[in-house]
Amino acid sequence: MGKGLINFVLTPFCWAFGFVAFAQDVRTFIPLGATTYAPMLVLKQQAVWPQAPEPWTLAGLVEQESCISLTHSRCWNPRAELRTLREYGFGFGQITVAYHPDGSERFNRFRELRAAHESLRDWTWARRYDPGYQLTAIVEMTKGIWRRLASSPGATTKDQWAFVLSSYNGGVAGLLQDRKLCDNTRGCDSSRWFGNVERTSVKSRAPQPEYGNRSWFEINRSYVRNVLTLRRDKYRQFWST
Repeated sequence: MGKGLINFVLTPFCWAFGFVAFAQDVRTFIPLGATTYAPMLVLKQQAVWPQAPEPWTLAGLVEQESCISLTHSRCWNPRAELRTLREYGFGFGQITVAYHPDGSERFNRFRELRAAHESLRDWTWARRYDPGYQLTAIVEMTKGIWRRLASSPGATTKDQWAFVLSSYNGGVAGLLQDRKLCDNTRGCDSSRWFGNVERTSVKSRAPQPEYGNRSWFEINRSYVRNVLTLRRDKYRQFWST
């Protein structure tokens, strides 16, 4: 949802944007932090969104957002942060506060989450690193996006998750625009992500120097691809124990 930097130097495009050149096999290696916090995520998911299909996708999202590498100290760490001139993100889900060039806030997802969800009303900025609240926030956000897209769902559960993940990373409005563009593109099925909506987008394809010269389009598409095809399946085991 955001990116962040504190106490160490990062290359921003490596953070939560699809850089997966790890020494470990990303499809099978379970980061150390996940052994502590994935069971907590299971409990939060069951409490907030017990009907969530393929809920291990949530764990793939956490890995995508927080892991520079699978063995980095901030991987699956509630104190993972990234800070740029345009935004500050923290935690498992990189909850974001974005800024205008003059330093004023453009939006504040933390404040919005507290206002929108009873489960997060008592969460304070001073306690923003609390892992329980962070994991609850991820479940609440993804559940909310899923419901917003329910009137025009994906053809399969995997397609629907792709739409949710694209929205989590780049906004629901952007995803809806991309699907509309697909509708108006010959041979494109807007109920399917792979090979269809993933190829049609209004997102900029211009390189972004602040994010490793990757475009907003490339960042968003690799985000979805990494979570669904590389990261999530290994976490299924936490939901079967």
